Amino acid sequence: MKKVNPIVLLMSLVVITSVLGCKSQSVETSAPFEINEKSYYQWISGKQGTQGTTIRIEGRIKSLNVSFSKLYFQNNEYSIVPQFSDNVFVVEGTSSEFRKRELILSSDPADEYGNQPNAPKKKIPFDLKDDEAVLLYTVNGLEGFYKISNIVKLDQVYKP
Repeated sequence: MKKVNPIVLLMSLVVITSVLGCKSQSVETSAPFEINEKSYYQWISGKQGTQGTTIRIEGRIKSLNVSFSKLYFQNNEYSIVPQFSDNVFVVEGTSSEFRKRELILSSDPADEYGNQPNAPKKKIPFDLKDDEAVLLYTVNGLEGFYKISNIVKLDQVYKP
């Protein structure tokens, strides 16, 4: 029987431990910040024929090494630029789309010429309720995902 080299055995154990010990992307329940206000509103713009949603998150950071890069909300991925003032931060994201034209339905196919099929929406990596969001943050180079619940829906805004 062949004897196993202890160095090879030790290296194999280190590799297996590091592979199995890697943290997968999971949603955190605690983070180096706290959320004070969370709200969103839907808006309609009559001038350009667009509509969308704006979400706003305000809070306090507990560590100076925190940064925010993305926000997932209502099956949309928002690229965000957070604003910091002392230990207070504001994260705001807006999604917009052109309002869809009404479909023409007719027994004559020629009347339906010009109807556009609905484009498939990109799926985000989380299953969220309408009042939930996930905030992607980084602390000292390590990424984390924080779930925000009970986001308040404000009245719809009409922009001229």
